[in-house]
Amino acid sequence: MALYVKGASFFSRSRIWNPELIRVWCHGKNSNNNTKVPELEERPEKQYHSSYHQKEKGKIYDKKPFKFQCQKGKAYFWCSCGHSKRQPFCDKSHASPYIKISLRPVRFVAEETREYWFCNCKQTNNRPFCDGSHKLPDVQSATATVKS
Repeated sequence: MALYVKGASFFSRSRIWNPELIRVWCHGKNSNNNTKVPELEERPEKQYHSSYHQKEKGKIYDKKPFKFQCQKGKAYFWCSCGHSKRQPFCDKSHASPYIKISLRPVRFVAEETREYWFCNCKQTNNRPFCDGSHKLPDVQSATATVKS
């Protein structure tokens, strides 16, 4: 299924992401279905951290993903509320008693040193990674914190 938004950037006019497309982007055209792609694997942290199971979605920060070079074994905390000034990572803005945010950051430990695509629209169903949710019409029509 293709989803196109009139007047949107090239990135948002491309097709909704699928596992094969992510596999090719991460590991090249010569990869096969046996190639392990961390973005598609079940996160080992998921069973220990309730932040992976939060029902609500955060404020739309940006309408495109963020590519970041992560180091193997290092823990990163992805902002799920959308209020952080250090996107896509948490700066503990959710802890402010004045904003009253119930969302908590999602902990991610890089399994290998490489570039990962993090969701910046905060509407992903594959936290903390982008799943193409930013291409949906309701996200494209919403007001983002960062103007494209």
